[in-house]
Amino acid sequence: MAEVSLRSFVLSFFNDDELSRFIFLHSRLPRTLAVIISAAGLSVAGLIMQAISRNKFMSPTTAGTTDAAALGLLISFIFFGRLPNLAQAGFAFVFALLGTLLFTAVINRLKIREVVYIPLLGMMYGGVLGAVATTLAFQTESQQILNQFNMGTFARLGNYDLVYIVIVPLIVSVIYATKFSIIGLGEDFAKNLGLNYNRVVMLGLVMVALISASTFVAVGPLPFVGLIIPNMATSFYGDNLKKSIIDLMLFGAVFVLACDIASRLIIHPFEMNVSVTISLVGGAVFMVYLIRGMYGGKARQTA
Repeated sequence: MAEVSLRSFVLSFFNDDELSRFIFLHSRLPRTLAVIISAAGLSVAGLIMQAISRNKFMSPTTAGTTDAAALGLLISFIFFGRLPNLAQAGFAFVFALLGTLLFTAVINRLKIREVVYIPLLGMMYGGVLGAVATTLAFQTESQQILNQFNMGTFARLGNYDLVYIVIVPLIVSVIYATKFSIIGLGEDFAKNLGLNYNRVVMLGLVMVALISASTFVAVGPLPFVGLIIPNMATSFYGDNLKKSIIDLMLFGAVFVLACDIASRLIIHPFEMNVSVTISLVGGAVFMVYLIRGMYGGKARQTA
């Protein structure tokens, strides 16, 4: 049945069927590009955060970056109403960057040795930001708007303009991949090689905030993508970002595409939010990596 439907669509597309061409150009193609670009961007953002923090459990989801972007988006709506998408992305970017800088500063002061505690603290930090956003939404009767912001879906009817902003930080990330790898070896090592450590770290955090804000405003949250995909890629290629970054983008795109297809088939002809599907799969994979990290840490301490 699916083959017949696909064949009929292809034939109608090439036989001057205006409706088929309209659906392809204004729905199917933009949606597929949005999935690929947003998934690749969040995967790279997670890889950069893991390199900067030298922690395999760091990502925009586990560092409060996404929750800070949601808070900024809500505040922009409360004070300014419905702004253009680019202005909303600006608010989300500023809050995402400030929220990530604050969490990074706190973690650096605490100097936690056990790596599995950092993402748990990050999720607690994100929960606090989420609670602040919920309180503000309740007091301003904006709960429905906040719920809309927190729904990850690609059913936007072709409104994916902001996703294409992610292409810029992706290109920058590829160019600076070697420097991000050096940063992952530690501050002293990076400075001994003549690298401006603070400048590269700041550039990486700006790239992470820009990717997180753009994808959040365009399609909503895509949890665990920036966490599990970098771990999968580094398990094959190691910590060499220059070597793994392109394949990392492909891994992320395939994973989110598979989850998007599943979310459209589970309750067909209706569609489930893709964030739900990603949460189910990504949460299970995250627990596996978390348990492995805990047992690995205990094994190293015993040795």
